[in-house]
Amino acid sequence: MKLDREMEMLLNEIPLLHHGGLLGGGVGADDDADLSFLIHELAAMGVVDGDDDPPPPPPHAADFLGFSIFNYPKKGDNNLVSSHPFSIANYCAHMPSLFDPLSFDASTAAADGWDIRCSPSPPPSAPPAATPRSSRCKGSRRKNGGATAAAASPKKCGAASAAAKPARGESLAGLRGFMCHVARDQHGCRFLQQRLDDGKREVDAIFAGVSRHAAQLMVDPFGNYLMQKLLSVCDAGQRKQLVLTLTADPFVLVRISLNVHGTRAVQKLIESLRTREEIRLVVDALRPGFLELIKDPNGNHVVQKCLQSFEADDNKAIFDAASVHCLDIGMQCHGCCVLQRCIARSRGEHREKLVAAIACNGFELAQDAYGNYVVQYVIDLKIPNANSSLAQQFEGKYIHLSMQKFSSNVVEKCLKVFKEADKANIILELLAMPHLEQLLQHPYANYVIYSALQNSKGSLHSALTNAIRPHVELLRTSPYCKRIYSRALLKK
Repeated sequence: MKLDREMEMLLNEIPLLHHGGLLGGGVGADDDADLSFLIHELAAMGVVDGDDDPPPPPPHAADFLGFSIFNYPKKGDNNLVSSHPFSIANYCAHMPSLFDPLSFDASTAAADGWDIRCSPSPPPSAPPAATPRSSRCKGSRRKNGGATAAAASPKKCGAASAAAKPARGESLAGLRGFMCHVARDQHGCRFLQQRLDDGKREVDAIFAGVSRHAAQLMVDPFGNYLMQKLLSVCDAGQRKQLVLTLTADPFVLVRISLNVHGTRAVQKLIESLRTREEIRLVVDALRPGFLELIKDPNGNHVVQKCLQSFEADDNKAIFDAASVHCLDIGMQCHGCCVLQRCIARSRGEHREKLVAAIACNGFELAQDAYGNYVVQYVIDLKIPNANSSLAQQFEGKYIHLSMQKFSSNVVEKCLKVFKEADKANIILELLAMPHLEQLLQHPYANYVIYSALQNSKGSLHSALTNAIRPHVELLRTSPYCKRIYSRALLKK
């Protein structure tokens, strides 16, 4: 427990590095050189991956990142506190602590643009006089403790200097060559996102550091958030450069779109496009993988974002692919949704071609678990040519379709939307069934009979009720016929 508390305290003190000038202090080139040298040292040991930038010269040995040089204890030394491989007591005895007071000059910090919201307190000139234990009381300790806590509160320190916004433009120079590695870290990515709000200078610095690694960052669990934020703040030239980088190899953008993290970044890219040239480059890059994207749980959102954000003429390639592969797409869980979205977003010739292709495959789609929704969507459009084509395909097969789970929904839709002549053909085909009681007792066909009673009138309705009336006793006892009998539709 003690070890966990000590480590938690150390982690909570990490923001002091920022206020001390290591990550965001902006105190000058020396601190940036120190940070760059440390990162290059870590890269040499294989801890991080760096770019090809040459390592900076090492800092002075007397002052390394603001801490004095120390010596690690060796195994044979007598001053080891414990024989455990890692001991907090041994660590505190030989390592400089983040809690030790540092020399701090407020006037120099203000001139250099340091963030002094939580600046360390100046070292005391003399140790306080010892107070006898007997003279202390609980009230004084509580009072002193409360004053100390109030003086050290970061929130109050920040409120006192909220009006002074620190100039931290130079702090990103120390991350040059390792910006991609920082963006892949949870806290580093958050830090860079905050810096993007500081101005154009920071945006340019971060863009220069991550633009070459855009494809890798877009599929990273943390880096994709930085890329989304960068796309929302970069200028037209930078956005064009990103588009050219991502579309140089067509399959790169497709692979990113299929990724659970990359799909969000690509959708943000699509939202940010402003020129026809950029739209053409992105659509052409996605074209080789349209079929795979439409059927993928992540990629289908990219295609739907294209349909939502682009004009119909820009989505011509998507409409053409959907028309050619409508049967394959419509019989897939994600594809049926994209196909309906294609119909909704298409206009003119593109829509007619797409609806005609679906109607030609209506019989196969109507019997599918997902394709039946596409057929019902087309029927609801009430396009005469499409509904006539479907009626011709279904003619003579309504009984077969009525006795299936998914296609029975399509037959019900036909009874509600088709013209009166086509409705009459459906009801006459049902009446021609030698054993109508089989349809009445069927778990799916009974819904078709119920819809036929609701959507018929005149002599046709009378013929249907006369055919059902001899089976009244069956209607009372069968679990599937009760809804027909309870509606009292036979009394009309």
